[in-house]
Amino acid sequence: MSEPKKVGRRTFLNYAIAVVATGVIVGAATYFAVPKGVTTVTAPGTTVTKTVTTTVTGTPTTSPTTSPTTTPTDPYKAAAYQCADWVGEDTVLTRSQLIEELEFFAEASKPYRGKEVLVMYESIVPAEWEVTYLGPWFEKITGIKIRWESMSNWETVQKSIQDQKTKAGLYDVIGSDQDMTGFYSYYDSSLDIDDFMEKHPDLVPPHFDKDDFYVRASYSDFKTGHMRALLAYNVPHGTAYRADWFKNPQYQQEFKSQFGYELKTPMEYYLDAQKTGDVEDDWTTDKALDVMKFFTRKDQNMYGFCTALKPGDHMGWWVGDGWDDVFQLASPAPKGKNPLDCTYLEPVTTPWGCHIENNVVYGFSTENGGTLDSEAGQELYTYWLNKASKYVPDKCWQFGVDEAYSTVFAIDANCAMFFPFYCSAGFLWNDPTKSNIAGKFEWGPIPVYAKNYEKGKPRGYIDPSGWVISNYTKNKEIAWLFCTFMTSKAFDLKKSMDNGTPIRMSSLMHPKFAAQDKKLGGLVTLFKNQIKEQFGSDARMVFYPIVLPVAADKGAEALQQGLPGDKIAKYVAKAMDDTLKETGWYKKSLL
Repeated sequence: MSEPKKVGRRTFLNYAIAVVATGVIVGAATYFAVPKGVTTVTAPGTTVTKTVTTTVTGTPTTSPTTSPTTTPTDPYKAAAYQCADWVGEDTVLTRSQLIEELEFFAEASKPYRGKEVLVMYESIVPAEWEVTYLGPWFEKITGIKIRWESMSNWETVQKSIQDQKTKAGLYDVIGSDQDMTGFYSYYDSSLDIDDFMEKHPDLVPPHFDKDDFYVRASYSDFKTGHMRALLAYNVPHGTAYRADWFKNPQYQQEFKSQFGYELKTPMEYYLDAQKTGDVEDDWTTDKALDVMKFFTRKDQNMYGFCTALKPGDHMGWWVGDGWDDVFQLASPAPKGKNPLDCTYLEPVTTPWGCHIENNVVYGFSTENGGTLDSEAGQELYTYWLNKASKYVPDKCWQFGVDEAYSTVFAIDANCAMFFPFYCSAGFLWNDPTKSNIAGKFEWGPIPVYAKNYEKGKPRGYIDPSGWVISNYTKNKEIAWLFCTFMTSKAFDLKKSMDNGTPIRMSSLMHPKFAAQDKKLGGLVTLFKNQIKEQFGSDARMVFYPIVLPVAADKGAEALQQGLPGDKIAKYVAKAMDDTLKETGWYKKSLL
């Protein structure tokens, strides 16, 4: 029997409706994700898990909408036509381009039919969509079987480390996110995409279009600029808020009377500041705190904020994947560029405000040039754990991030807003059978700490995830066909309309995606107006898997000790610097 699985960062749980309906709060079990293929039996405070590896096969459930004029006799090319019918007009390609793209996979796979590709992935919503829909089509068109293995994010990190150490090619394909790009690049443990395409031009799909991947800097080797993965889904950050509360005329009147300025939505404040150039007009942390105070009416079961306050792994990744961008711990992008255009920012970089200069690692504390325990870093922990925590329901102290958004914000539906937060959760919230805020929420930018604001600093976190090919697998060609199929232009628009996570500029700018804006709570508006200011993990964070558990454990430990936010910042920063020194990364060149 395997050990219980700890929730990985950004593991999107499908709501535990039965648990929520009965009001049961499971102690240690709230730390554990339930990924695909895992059977879970829960007793009070106990979770037992059993990992099951499965092969997903079969015909996609959506019926074709159009029949081809001439059906090829070859069963694999016939499947390509059937898949084209399933895609229909939900693609950026023309019908002839779509057929060309899909027939390519039927033809290129001939030498590999009957073989198997072993794929591990983090069990998040967009990945499960690919498992459910694209996986069966890949098998039918190519004749290559897929063996899927789902797990938490932290397990994907551990498996990646193990693969690098053993050089065994444990998996052909690793479902990973941008945080590990630096690790893969430094150890050369992932396939160099550019080199592979140059050596195998016959395996490059006709509409691959590298330039269409609009956040590929997050998956690029910081030394060469070469791609180290194929991006599969982008998840931007934002403020999720109750639009029905923010736009209520009565609340707006009461708010202005109490605070002396107008209650607007986060996006409206942001657009105001874009016009005036004054950060005080923006959606700031001060305004957010006023909103928290205003909407907290415990006698009416209303609260101003939703967050996660139970000690857990989010005490590490959530600080480095969002809160640091609220408080602007990083340096700005070079003049004339946006953060998202950059592979890294010099000299201080996110996550956690780590100081890296001229590719030499220094540290997270101000003593070593970092910003985690700076005035802004201290305010980060103080704001989150001491100030905002006054305006949350009691349940927020009992849950981690995933449970807080699914249980408190979406089902209890008694909080005004949730930030910093990954916008893909909105696709679960849109389902009225699983959410009580369907049609009532919208997205805006995360607030910004005005005192530390500087134009060009990252504001928000865009978290791309995708497929990494192990550099040690003996099945690189098969793995390549799998990854290019999953990220093809043929499917990205359809996938984005279902999940809101476009990886290609062509999908992002397509009228069909724009038409989903209202349904998605203004997510398309967020993409088009503010996404350029967001930033991911610096590609030089090659030591990410080493410092992540330190940030999490020390943050949780300090919180449990009852330390105030300013002291938590100093405690965590010192521990992370000590880890760099102990592991030999301190003042080490990455070149």
